[in-house]
Formats: sequence, C-alpha cells, structure tokens
Amino acid sequence: PETSLVESRMSPSLLHVGRRLSGLLRPALASRLAPASSVLFKAPAQRSFSTTTPSDVTLPAAEPTANPYSPWNLFLRVSGFNSQESKDDRLAMIIHMKCNKQARQPEFCAAYGVAPTYHATFQLAGLHVWMSHVRLRLEDPQRGNHVASELFEHWWHQTMVDMKEEGVHDFLQISSHLKELQNGFRGSAKAYDDALKDDDTIGVLRAALFRNVYFSEEGKQAEAVKLSGYVEQQLVQLMSMKSELFMSPEPGVWAFARPALSSDAGAAQPGLKGKANAGA
Repeated sequence: PETSLVESRMSPSLLHVGRRLSGLLRPALASRLAPASSVLFKAPAQRSFSTTTPSDVTLPAAEPTANPYSPWNLFLRVSGFNSQESKDDRLAMIIHMKCNKQARQPEFCAAYGVAPTYHATFQLAGLHVWMSHVRLRLEDPQRGNHVASELFEHWWHQTMVDMKEEGVHDFLQISSHLKELQNGFRGSAKAYDDALKDDDTIGVLRAALFRNVYFSEEGKQAEAVKLSGYVEQQLVQLMSMKSELFMSPEPGVWAFARPALSSDAGAAQPGLKGKANAGA
C-alpha cells in the first residue's frame, strides 16, 4: 500500500503495529457508530426513548456486548469513559442543559407573567437547579453530592457566559456580579427548602416565588400562584422518577414537563411535601 509522509518516518516495527491496530479498530468503530446514527436520525416517534415528559420515559435498550474484551471496549475502559465518575460528570452536564433550556421556555413569559430579563431568567434557571438538587437528595449521598457539585459548576460557568452576552466583560465586574448572584441563590434555595418543611408548603412556596422570581412586583400574586402549581407538578414527577431514569448519563431519557398554558397549571398535586422531605 502507498506510504504517507508520516508513515515513511516511522520505524518498520512501529508502522506494522499502527496498521494492525487501525485494522482492528476500524470495524469496531463502524459497528458502534451505525446503531447510534440509525437511532438519532429517526423521527421522534420512532426513537427507542422519549424526549418529552417524565411520565413517558423509558431507558434506551442496552445492546448486548458480545465481546467485553474487544478493542473498542478496552479503549473505553482504559480511557475511563465508562467509569462511574465520568458518567456522573456527563449526567451533571445533561441536567444543567435541561435546567437552562427549561428556564428559557416562552410560556413562562406568555402565561406565567415572568419578565423577559436576565435576572428573571437566572431565577428560573436557579429554580430548576434547586428542584434537581432536591431529587438528587434521594440518591446515594456520595453520588448525589458529586453530581450536585458538578451541576453548580456548570451553572455558574453558564451564568458568566450569559453576563458577557449582556455586555459585562470586565473580570472584576463579573466576579462581583457572580458573588451577588450566588448569595441571592443561596437565599432563594433556603426559602424553597423551608417551604417543603412548613405545614403550609404551597403558601410559603408561593411567597418565596413572588419575592425571588417576580421581585415582589405589585399585581403578580396570581402569577406566583400559578408558578407554585408548576413547581409542585415538576417536583412530584421528579420525586416519582426511578433512579435509573433520573441518574442516566444518556441524553433524552427524561425531561421537565412543558409549562402549561391553561388554568390547570396551578392545580394542586398531592403528596409533594412527604416525597420531597424524604431525601432532605
């Protein structure tokens, strides 16, 4: 076969090893990529997993591994791609992406009266990060804490990116604003946690949302009631989700439910307080 410039400078023994390894990996890579492409490019209704709501989720069917010692599987094992820590790092990124995407749903402005501003969007993203953290408390503490820590890191990085898009480029300004936002989020999260422990969970949660998401704007009390119903619905679905679904490092396994446009968004959901406090 024709020899490339790089190959001409390699020793004969090293060149033989490289060609041999390439011949082994090529069919393994092709066999791994073909099933993935056949799933990703199907229509949504034909996929083997749901990308809509948590009530309609199933895990992708696991492909049987004929040879765990194949070059591909050996490469994944040596690289650490399939280690638990690596899977949890990917999971944290996926949860962050879900929270960030959900906070930007247009229904929050159109039907829930949330202002289309940077700070309001930040509060919505923080609300979904908090709900995810509440769900993580049901998992093994070591795994749950690791995923939560990585989730916060991704979120704060995204916050800095959003600041730059808003025109804030000075490092000292970014650091000052970031510290202010972090302190504000801690206060919001504590208020939401206190609501779960209170006898009047919905009332306390409604007041916390009115302060943090609507910034106590006069006339937004009715919208806060509706948003509290949305939060309640999401928490019930998250707390009812099986661990293998919520903790899957694969994208598309579950999603936040789309914000409702109807008046049913504020309807009460039973059992919220007991489920959420089970992991506190």
